[in-house]
Amino acid sequence: MPKILVLSGENHRFNASASVIHTFLDADVEISATLTDDKEVLASKELDDYDACVFGTGFTRSERQEDGTTKKVPDLSTEQEEGLFQFVEGGKGLVGIHGTAWWIGGRAVDLIGGHANWHPPGSTFTVNIEDNEHPTTQGISDFDVEDEIYISAHEPNLQVLATAEWFGKSHPMAWVKNYGEGRVFYTTLGHGPGTFERDSMQTLITQAAKWAATS
Repeated sequence: MPKILVLSGENHRFNASASVIHTFLDADVEISATLTDDKEVLASKELDDYDACVFGTGFTRSERQEDGTTKKVPDLSTEQEEGLFQFVEGGKGLVGIHGTAWWIGGRAVDLIGGHANWHPPGSTFTVNIEDNEHPTTQGISDFDVEDEIYISAHEPNLQVLATAEWFGKSHPMAWVKNYGEGRVFYTTLGHGPGTFERDSMQTLITQAAKWAATS
């Protein structure tokens, strides 16, 4: 039975979504899910106990400066980042959610496979399933969601699983890739907990966790 770590936190308001994700993952008889908001787990040997990590707090956060402006600063310590990279590179799985790919660069982009620093205003749109054969999307039809459409820059060889259309152009909403010996699933969706209350999204994340955990 795969052990899935759901790493919660206030950054990107992921704490509200993380509890919903943990609830439906732990309800699956084929998964053992643990919820924590302690980022130090990424730098500890405890991380080795898990087969995959659901990560939505991201690598950067906005910090207000004395002059009133905001600056992007790291949300993880160097040790925590390194622990996450090594976890996946060594053969474990990552399920990246929404803000994980927001305003990142360098090694984090290599891990996730893409990034974004802009999106149009939130709206209700259709998520189009592009690959029905992949284990993460089996049994899922196109579905509507109220969320944000990230305008992502991404690796050209990603396996894109789902898209959404904005002004006549398709933008990736979910993809998978390998990182070292491990597996990465990432979805741009997940601005709020309502996204994860939809049956199709719950199926997608549950199947993604199982897939990522079987590297």
